[in-house]
Amino acid sequence: MSHQQNTSISEVLLIKYLAGEASPEEALAIDEWIERAPDNDRLLQQYLQLWSHAGKEGTYIAPDLQRELGRLNIDTHSSKGPGKKILLKPTSFFRIAIAATLLLALGTGLLFFLRPGETATVRSMAISRPDGILYDTLADQSSIVLTPGSRLEYPASFTGAHRTVRLQGEGYFSVTPDANKPFIVHTGMLGIKVIGTAFNVHTTTDSVTVEVDNGAVLFFDSSDSVIVKGGMRGVYYVDAHRFLVTKMESGNDYAYATKVFRFQAARLETVVRALEKAYDVKIILENKKLADCTITTAFNNMPIEYIMEVIAASLSIQYRMDGPTIYLKGNECN
Repeated sequence: MSHQQNTSISEVLLIKYLAGEASPEEALAIDEWIERAPDNDRLLQQYLQLWSHAGKEGTYIAPDLQRELGRLNIDTHSSKGPGKKILLKPTSFFRIAIAATLLLALGTGLLFFLRPGETATVRSMAISRPDGILYDTLADQSSIVLTPGSRLEYPASFTGAHRTVRLQGEGYFSVTPDANKPFIVHTGMLGIKVIGTAFNVHTTTDSVTVEVDNGAVLFFDSSDSVIVKGGMRGVYYVDAHRFLVTKMESGNDYAYATKVFRFQAARLETVVRALEKAYDVKIILENKKLADCTITTAFNNMPIEYIMEVIAASLSIQYRMDGPTIYLKGNECN
């Protein structure tokens, strides 16, 4: 089998991918292309930022990428007609030109995203709960899950160019795709613009963390932005005014919403904390040394009773439930 790198991709397919309209087969082809070479991934991210910021007054429309690059005298070696190919050999000049285009877009698009446009013209609503996890569905059929003490502000209907909400605390969003009306989560002076995805946002006084379950988001402030893709975590440090993107070890931080857990040699203390958050229970280790026991297992939307049975059998310990409180007892692990 030939190992020659495929250096071209259809612009039509690329735009469908960015708009979230690619079929599973087409998306897989793009993903395989990205993995072939680091330059492919870098070029996709350059186009993604151009796509995210392009358009008049922040309107989310597919930009004419060839026209924009041609205006900057960038030779993309493309042929005429639909389905033309873009050679994936970005030069230093290409990267500089893309950066210049982004700067122009930031002057209108990003500042537009940071202003509370829709809530100024429609009735504002809010949902919150002092205790217990809250599940709800917005007008566009996007689903949200809020942790106790969190608050979400949103318009009564999404009538503007964007679907804009404001979050305090922590929430998990599964957003209904709409390429013509992006979904934007604001928290303080930061924004998360959805390209079509499910993701978790956790805010504190020191940082804002975005964990992407699937898809991708644009995580931005007034002067900078990063792209966070599925399986990645983006953190903004308030004091340093800095973004950091890393790979997630698991999705257990937002399992309170998905009820999907993946534990790999995890300490029982860590497992307990994740289960308490997800099932609104209190788990007490009667023998404190049990905290150092480790377990490797996975659960997919199982009841807490089932999970406790598996943990108890795996670690040869006992458990009992007294209302919302669960007690674990047994000998320390070897």
